[in-house]
Amino acid sequence: MLEKLIAEPATDWYLYDTLTPVPQTTISADELVENLTDIHTILKTEHRERYCGIVYVNDLKNPTFVKIFNPNNLGKVCGSSENPPIPQWLLSKTKPEDVVEKFSPPTKNKRFISKLLKL
Repeated sequence: MLEKLIAEPATDWYLYDTLTPVPQTTISADELVENLTDIHTILKTEHRERYCGIVYVNDLKNPTFVKIFNPNNLGKVCGSSENPPIPQWLLSKTKPEDVVEKFSPPTKNKRFISKLLKL
């Protein structure tokens, strides 16, 4: 998938690295190629397993949303978890929301209360 996006870059993508603030504008085709090449290198060198997907796309032929997990922060993405990891990179044709704020694990106190009350 990443190879296709690198080979056919477009200028209508938002690239959101969840370690940084939410982007307000789309990126250029050159920036897209540069960033996806870097991400592709990280994935190829740090994740050799073929049984656990870390790149998800909404449509293989005409993607408008791609989420990419960092191989060093997979947690239990391959299984089930109360608090699955947040993807590090989100590629979207629509302006992204702050997923870190929205989907971060609850604080320890909230987690304890939630389990206690089965919320």
